[in-house]
Amino acid sequence: MAQETKTRFTLDMDTSFQRRLKVMAALKGVSMREYCLAAISNELEKDEEFRTKPRGLTLEAIERMRKVRDEVFKGKALKNDSTEIIRQAREERSKYLEERSQ
Repeated sequence: MAQETKTRFTLDMDTSFQRRLKVMAALKGVSMREYCLAAISNELEKDEEFRTKPRGLTLEAIERMRKVRDEVFKGKALKNDSTEIIRQAREERSKYLEERSQ
């Protein structure tokens, strides 16, 4: 059986962070090295899973957005383009902040 080659990795950390790490590892009954490797492995798995998942909106997410829209607008349709509404809100906010600063 071929032995896997290992490389060294150095990590600088604050002493308070190192203390917390040492305590958690001790509570779990593992070395700081084992604790760190497990934590990094878990994060890598999550990130790799996220990266390989198809992106985009799910039907569930779209339905939640529709529900929020209905709660916010109570079934009323917007009369203007949303970009126009945002532009007007920004102008009002700028005017308000300008008046406040005087």
